[in-house]
Amino acid sequence: MTDQTLPEARVDDRRRISLVWLIPLVALVAALWLGYRAYTEQGPLITIRFETAEGLEAGKTPLRHKDVDVGVVEAIELSPDLAEVWVKARLDASLSGFLTDRTRFWVVRPRLSGGQISGLETVLGGAYIGVDLSREGAEVREFEGLENPPVVSASQPGRSFTLEAEALGSLSIGAPVRFRGIEVGRVADYVLREPSGVDIQVFIEAPFDQKVTREARFWNDSGFQLALDAQGVRLDTESLTTLLLGGISFEIPAGGHDDVRAEEGHRFPLFQDRQAALSPSAGERQRWQLEFAGSVRGLLPGAPVEFRGIRVGEVLRVQLELVPDAGAVRIPVDIALEPARLGMPEADDDPAHRGFWDRLVRDGLRAQLKTGNLLTGALFVDLDFYPSESAQPILWDATPPRLPTVPTALDELRGLVSRLARLPLDQIGQDLSASLAALRTTTESTNDLLQRLDRETATELNRTLGQTRETLAGIEKLLVPSSPLQAEAYRALREFSAAARSFRLMADYLERHPEALIRGKRGEAP
Repeated sequence: MTDQTLPEARVDDRRRISLVWLIPLVALVAALWLGYRAYTEQGPLITIRFETAEGLEAGKTPLRHKDVDVGVVEAIELSPDLAEVWVKARLDASLSGFLTDRTRFWVVRPRLSGGQISGLETVLGGAYIGVDLSREGAEVREFEGLENPPVVSASQPGRSFTLEAEALGSLSIGAPVRFRGIEVGRVADYVLREPSGVDIQVFIEAPFDQKVTREARFWNDSGFQLALDAQGVRLDTESLTTLLLGGISFEIPAGGHDDVRAEEGHRFPLFQDRQAALSPSAGERQRWQLEFAGSVRGLLPGAPVEFRGIRVGEVLRVQLELVPDAGAVRIPVDIALEPARLGMPEADDDPAHRGFWDRLVRDGLRAQLKTGNLLTGALFVDLDFYPSESAQPILWDATPPRLPTVPTALDELRGLVSRLARLPLDQIGQDLSASLAALRTTTESTNDLLQRLDRETATELNRTLGQTRETLAGIEKLLVPSSPLQAEAYRALREFSAAARSFRLMADYLERHPEALIRGKRGEAP
């Protein structure tokens, strides 16, 4: 039997690291690397303040720019005063340089605005936050969310301008802006202007923004405009879009000489209509005040001021003023005149200016209200000369200076009616009745007298007429040619003719022989 020797085991007391631990170590290093990379490459965390979080969900709602996901909502919190909702959103790291104070955020939902329907894709996919990025401006991390999507994106080429209006009217954000009937921009925003009025911001797209010069005229062509004024009845309307949603148009007035393009943010007045916007201006306007004694019903701001049919200005304001000290009520009417249309100097402080107006007023220049439209009863102010009116000076101390006026024909008629109303018509009627009664009595007495005369004198008149007939018959007998009176008359006339012939012969002889008066006829002794 073979003796087999078993191997002897050796004990190694040295400690060694097992390769098994290498796997979790590598995993830990990879996790740390991924965590570091994720931390260093994560995008900025921003806060957006909204009025409500309708449709938003933390961890799900995306942020999109031009339909590209650029971030996600991480948390939604209420503000400490519960007035707002704070939305925490993480954006891509590549967008860090685009988060400026001009970057805008809004919630995209289905909505109808400016005649356009938007956000219909959110009906199935859910709401998301729209982003309009911009490099311009200072970098910020807190933003005020918009309730409505911006009309113009920050990257859209063009320029913005501000229109000054008395009221917004039917305009809304997104309303179109037109140039010669072509849509070239939109209403971007509007704010109240202190102390009164509204500032409307419009955006004109490139290249049409180059058409906006300093002489551009903007007007409101919203809906349709029905004007019933001193110039008649006018109905103005544009397209169906402006009829429903409103709109603004602008043009360059004919004959403009300023071709300088308006700079960004330039302010323009917004006129009420096209006629007011494009009406020619003769230069500087001077303000005057009128005070009419009668009613000014039908006189509205914007009514024309004319001089013998030519428009030289317009009415600015008609208001009622109480004068407590005098216990009276006055209705001043402020007007604006364009003196260049009348060939007058424009400088208010020029002595020639005052002298010119003083001469016109001395010659009878007065203001009078006249009816411009019989259908509407609208009035206008007419300037003309009335030499027969009493002298009235211009009140230069008033602000603005006050021109003299004359009452209208209707006011004069009202005054006449008022004076007639003050007459004692009842007393006059009573006196007239008494006079008529006395006249009736006198008439009756006269009739009685005539009847009595007729009865008493008829007989005497008949007798007198008979005697007259007898006398005339006797005279007729004497005048018959065969009557003795006629024969005697003829003989007397013959003798008178012979005597006249003898007297004429004697006169002729004496004219030839005047000495016969002394000596007698020749051949006879004295």
